Amino acid sequence: MTARRNWDDREVGEALALYLRLPFAQFDQPNTQVRALAARIGRTPSAVALKLANLAALDDSLPQKGMGNASATDRRVWAAFLQDPAPVVAAYEAQTTAAPQPGFSETARVAWESKQDETRTAVTKIRRGQAFFRDMILTSYRGKCALTGVEDSRLLNASHIIGWQEDVNLRLNPTNGICLNALHDRAFDRHLISFDDDYRMIIAADIPPETKKILSRGIHSQIKLPEKFLPDPAFLDHHRQRMQAMSTAA
Repeated sequence: MTARRNWDDREVGEALALYLRLPFAQFDQPNTQVRALAARIGRTPSAVALKLANLAALDDSLPQKGMGNASATDRRVWAAFLQDPAPVVAAYEAQTTAAPQPGFSETARVAWESKQDETRTAVTKIRRGQAFFRDMILTSYRGKCALTGVEDSRLLNASHIIGWQEDVNLRLNPTNGICLNALHDRAFDRHLISFDDDYRMIIAADIPPETKKILSRGIHSQIKLPEKFLPDPAFLDHHRQRMQAMSTAA
């Protein structure tokens, strides 16, 4: 009988990279990405599928899905990811480079940039992180704008609640993102709209009436919540405060 082999940090990091960009409904053995990862790390597809289900326990913002039985190693890798996402992003790149996902132009751009001279290394790393964040957030929101339901990926953005430049440590945190269409993403990024504690959109006081009508047209009464990782209430509160401060200053 073959001895049971515990998962090491590298393998869990690989599984986490897939977990963050794969819908719950696709955590099964026949899935081609599950099978590809299994072959990559020397595990069975069933073992990978079970690990993906267990990683759901890392998300304490939503009712648990699947097995939800994360191990100490899982939690250690998750904590390390929040501090330094580079190893998980590297695993994501290795998993997606050979077969980029349709509708995610960042992946193709990253592949091109990685072949350029070394002076572009920093830019390439940033682009890689942005591609991973986009993939992760759009997956969490089922590929739809949380406000309008728009589902054409060419019109969707992974919007940071606390901006990319505001806090380096939160750039790839999945609770720091919301999937929004291009118009509402721009308004959110400029702190012209925000969300209250019940995830309802609020509009800055200095926005002209006609613009308010346009921003309010065809939206849900509150954002459609993600399958994984609710927006962090503290991050939303920070965003609202910045919106109010900027509106007052204007």
